[in-house]
Amino acid sequence: MNRLAADILEVENQFLSHAPLDRFDPTRTNVSPAIRKAISETAAIEAIVLTVDIRRSSCVLKESIDIPQYAKILDDFVAEFRTVLHYHGGWFDKFTGDGFICYWLVEDAFTERMDTVLDFCCSVMDNFRTYYYPAFVANMRNEPAGIGLSIGVDAGPCYLTPIVGDLTIIGSPIVGSVRMCAACPPYHLMLNAYPGSRLMEGTTTACGRLSEDLAYQVEGKSIVTKEYPQGQVAYSVEFYRKGSRLFF
Repeated sequence: MNRLAADILEVENQFLSHAPLDRFDPTRTNVSPAIRKAISETAAIEAIVLTVDIRRSSCVLKESIDIPQYAKILDDFVAEFRTVLHYHGGWFDKFTGDGFICYWLVEDAFTERMDTVLDFCCSVMDNFRTYYYPAFVANMRNEPAGIGLSIGVDAGPCYLTPIVGDLTIIGSPIVGSVRMCAACPPYHLMLNAYPGSRLMEGTTTACGRLSEDLAYQVEGKSIVTKEYPQGQVAYSVEFYRKGSRLFF
């Protein structure tokens, strides 16, 4: 019983590092009994996975005047969007050195969850462009072209299991989201074929609305990836606010 109690406490500590927080009590996590059961039994859970990457981050580091300041800006960026992620019901997986991997566990309608994911993606790109990018530039000797934020998305069955004592998501969607992110220019969002086709399922238009002011448009295209140098199907997403395209 003592070991069981210790295991439960360890899982709760891992949840505090990764799981979305309860909106009414941020000292507690919002993890459903079904998810807890799936984790304890190492059962598959459908997840929507995001890889968020600062393009040309090595140039940003190389050109930084004050390296501790560079690290502080990066820390502020990841910390803020970890908070935003939890507010959107998402889970934080890991910091990758120039971005992060995060995910949503799908228990309800997939398209409704995707709307939450798209809203988060737009928020991340908009805030990086308007605040964090200028902060990086203010600390740089030169300003190389092509710096910006790219986001790749994939979905499918995943497992949540401890690796080196830390709760980690495992599954092919992690690889897929990384490949989609690598195929993105700065300030672009790319969906792998599976989440893209499911988002479009049952619709007659490639447009959707996230709020009164914010809308998005989805376009299918063929892109080159590591596994498929001849091209594979993917879906790009563009955001519009009051009819004007947000990112160029």
